Amino acid sequence: MKPPRFHYCAPDMLDEALALLDQYGEDTKILAGGQSLIPLLNMRLAGPQYLIDINHISELNYIEPEDGYLAIGANVRQRQVERSPLVREKHPLLAEVVQHIGHMQIRNRGTIVGSIAHADPAAELPALLTCLNGEVVAQSIHGERVMKAEEFFTGYLSTGLNPGEMLTEVRFPWISPQSGWAFLEFARRSGDYALVG
Repeated sequence: MKPPRFHYCAPDMLDEALALLDQYGEDTKILAGGQSLIPLLNMRLAGPQYLIDINHISELNYIEPEDGYLAIGANVRQRQVERSPLVREKHPLLAEVVQHIGHMQIRNRGTIVGSIAHADPAAELPALLTCLNGEVVAQSIHGERVMKAEEFFTGYLSTGLNPGEMLTEVRFPWISPQSGWAFLEFARRSGDYALVG
C-alpha cells in the first residue's frame, strides 16, 4: 500500500521543528528513523496531515556522559550506540541490548529515541529504560520537561507526551561496575518480536 497524503517539513533547527509541531498540533508525526512510522503509514494505520523530518537537526545527534546517566539525542541511530566505544565501555548492558534489535539494516536506520517514543512493550529499549528507571526529555515551544520511564509509558503504544511535545533525549542511568546484569530474550526466530524480554 501507499501512505496517505501528508505535508512534509524538514527543519534544520530544533526550534523550527518545535514551532512547526506547535503550529500543526496533534495531526503531526515526527520522522527520524521511520522504522515504526513508515509501516504504519503504508498500512494506513496512521494518517497525519503533517510529517516533520528531524534528520537534518544536527543538535539532536549526540551520545554524551552526564552526571549519573548516558544521554542520547533523538537522531542517534541504534547502530551508532551499538558501535560506540563510550557505550561499550561505560554502559555494556545498553550495548548488549541494542544488538538484539531486529537486524543490522533495522539498526542502521532506527533511532534509540524513536523506539522509546513508539512505546511498544515488546521492544527491547522501552523494557531496558523501564528496568533502569531511566528518563526521557520532552520539549515544546513552552520549554522542557523530564519524565521517568514509569510516568512516560502510559499503556500499549501510548505515552505521556502532550500535544506539541516531542522527545529530544533519552537518559539511561549508569550501572555500577560492582553490579551484575544479564539480558535474555526469547523469540521464535532471530529478529522477531520478543515473547519474553
